Amino acid sequence: MAVAMAVFLATSALAQTAEPELYEGETLKPVTMPASGPLVLEGWTRSGKATVYTLAVKKGQSYALNFTPSSAYAYLVVFDLSKPEDEAMYSSDINGKQAVLKADSDTTWLIRPYFSRVASRRGLGAHYRIEIMAR
Repeated sequence: MAVAMAVFLATSALAQTAEPELYEGETLKPVTMPASGPLVLEGWTRSGKATVYTLAVKKGQSYALNFTPSSAYAYLVVFDLSKPEDEAMYSSDINGKQAVLKADSDTTWLIRPYFSRVASRRGLGAHYRIEIMAR
């Protein structure tokens, strides 16, 4: 039983520190919350080519998120890297462009803005602005 628990704990720790899988053309940028005020992320996304962010969050902390894209075809998803499933904990096309997210554990979130490939004929990409504020 003790061995099984040790393997589980090692696997959980590995899941939190594992590098996220990136799509071709994406770059990874770790970010941290500022001492005061919102974390502001701005950039450009085009057919999966964008900056993807990681943010360490603390258990029990709530974060207000506001996503402002320059195109209706730009979206944002947030994943909890400590959870093995591929399902996003937040998706702007389902949950809207504003949300409050709560951290269930000390973990790292992957924040991925993207431009819909289906819409690629409607433009080359889109600017975006993401504001995250600890509450």
